[in-house]
Parts: sequence; structure tokens; C-alpha cells
Amino acid sequence: MKYKPLLIVLGEPYSTFPEIIFKYFNSNKKSKKPILFIGSSVLLKKQMLKLNYSIKINKINISEVGKKILNYKDINIIDVDFKFKKIFDKISANSSTYIKKCFDISLNLLMRNKCLALINGPISKKHFLKKKYLGITEYLTSKTNSNNSAMLIYNPNFSVSPITTHLPVNKISKNLTKKKIVNRILLLQDFYIKFLNKKPKFAILGLNPHCETINKFSEEDKIIKPYYLVIVLT
Repeated sequence: MKYKPLLIVLGEPYSTFPEIIFKYFNSNKKSKKPILFIGSSVLLKKQMLKLNYSIKINKINISEVGKKILNYKDINIIDVDFKFKKIFDKISANSSTYIKKCFDISLNLLMRNKCLALINGPISKKHFLKKKYLGITEYLTSKTNSNNSAMLIYNPNFSVSPITTHLPVNKISKNLTKKKIVNRILLLQDFYIKFLNKKPKFAILGLNPHCETINKFSEEDKIIKPYYLVIVLT
């Protein structure tokens, strides 16, 4: 029997994410589904003691992923070495190599179908991405050699997916095309049918707040309007 955990990359070692994790495991609302973290177990333990929490940490070998039953009450972690002098410090580029290794391990497990899904903790785009990628969505798309990807802010009843992501406002209209709109609808429809077993309905929102402009060229009329009605694809 296989036990696929949810993978979570801890991300920036000096973010507030560890405290959120400790509060989650200290609550009575824990999910019984297995969770596996990837990051520095040494730093996480020291941060836990500093914040006065007491939660058992289990170090998991990569070879055990998908085979071993993980205790949902404990913090299960694949240990990644990180050299540090302070338990809490300013976020800087010093953690970039460490974060990359965490992502490499998680993506390897993901591509080998050893985990349920991947979530990442806070990442400094300034220090980690260094303007090579617009955001983590684009970083992961590149690392997995994906031809198509989408950011989906999911809710069972109403979800939102921006056509452009992590762009400065003055560059959004230049990167908006009919092809991108259609491809996004097809990609999301495939996701909903394949993984959620439901056929979604789509509504395309306008670019400008009132869908009007004083310019001669209107993105609403030329690019968005052909798809502005609620769409049900067949």
C-alpha cells in the first residue's frame, strides 16, 4: 500500500512560516493526511524551542517516501543542511542554495509520483529568483518543463485564475492575448474534469474596472469581449 504525503518546502529559513507550522501542530484542527516537510530539521528544532513549542520531529529518508506511514501528529521532515549562526535573522540571498536544494528534492519526488502535491513556504523573489523568473509559479513551470501552467486561487464554489502573473501593472495589457485566454480556459477545464470530476463554468472579467477606455485601442473590445460571457465548453 502506498502512502503519498503532501510535500511542503519550508522556504525562507527566517520567515514567519515556522511559527505558523508550530501553531498548526499545536492545535486541535490537524488534518489526518500525512504531511512531509523539506528543510533544515536542526534550525526548525531550535526555532521551536525558542518559541516555546514542543512537537516531535521525525527525520525521514527519501527512500521511505511513499512507503512509510507518517504520523500526522508529528513534524515529518526530509533534512536539508543549512549553515546558520542565528536562529532568526534577516532574509537574504544566503539561503538561495539551500532553498534550491529543497525544491530539487521536492520536484524529484513529485515527478516520480511519490507525493500527493507540493506546497512551498514563503520565498523572497528578490533574493531567490533574482529577476530570472517572474514568480515561483514560473520557476516551477520551468523546472518541470511544463508547456502550460496556471495560477489558481481555488475555492470549491468560486475560483479565480489570473491570465497574467507577477507582471508590473504597465506590462499587463501588452501580455494579454486571445490565445492566452483560450489556453487558460482549456487547461482549467481539463484540471477540473480530471482531478475534481466536475465540469466548470467560466466567466471572463474585464481588464479595466469599468471595462472602458479613452484610448483608441480597447483590450476589452479586441481581446476580452469575444469571451466575456459565461462560457460552457463542450
